[in-house]
Amino acid sequence: MEYLRVNTLKISPKELRDRLEAKGIVLQDTYLDYMFKIVESPYSPGCTQEYLFGYYYLQSISSTVPPLVLNPSSEDRVLDMCAAPGGKTTHMAQLMDNQGIIVANDLHRERLRSLSSNVHRLSIKNVLILNMDALKLDRHLVYYDKILLDAPCTGNPVKGRNREITKKDIEYCSRRQKRMLDIGLNILKVGGELVYSTCSQEVEENEEVVQYILDRRDDVQLLDVSDFIEGAKGINIKEGGIKGTLRIHPPDEPFFIAKFRKVK
Repeated sequence: MEYLRVNTLKISPKELRDRLEAKGIVLQDTYLDYMFKIVESPYSPGCTQEYLFGYYYLQSISSTVPPLVLNPSSEDRVLDMCAAPGGKTTHMAQLMDNQGIIVANDLHRERLRSLSSNVHRLSIKNVLILNMDALKLDRHLVYYDKILLDAPCTGNPVKGRNREITKKDIEYCSRRQKRMLDIGLNILKVGGELVYSTCSQEVEENEEVVQYILDRRDDVQLLDVSDFIEGAKGINIKEGGIKGTLRIHPPDEPFFIAKFRKVK
């Protein structure tokens, strides 16, 4: 299944739909008025003039959920800890009406090229790109109102990996995710909010990471975001294994989402 997110900073959903349907691309509505499912297309949706103009971004419908749960405002300083290739970064910029500040960080320089390209193609103006290991972000005394940690996980495709995911892979990711989440909470302002998400289905990378933080920190609380389910029509989304968290299940791209607030 292929979806497109309309870049409402440059064009309205109606105008884009009219233009694409005139080219023979069949679109279907989703739970978001600026997100369409591509039902049929005579050619690759990434090769249209409208795509090159930055009128839309191709992504899964599941990946729209973490930015919406974070809900950044135009006055926020936001950190996207693992930002490339930029789908969630540019979605947040859209939600912020191209105002405020988003620091989009990623460890991998080659992936940042894709992020930079997407930021420019979509005419995003409020993004600063940073190339750092997320585990070192707390070395700088910069604090954020909102943080998105869409953590690297065993669900991510890895170039050159043609083998089954092992228990060792899952344990490695889980350890790193716990450290990343701890770092993110360290640089979150008091009263600020952080969304943790992965596209893994493994409990070790999701509920266990959340519980690890809750057991070790008394300065954060887990927020209940299960009310998001009611409005997400057409997505196979349910409450996660910890009350108040979310899980998206196949046939949609799997996702886990949890939201924290720093209380002291």
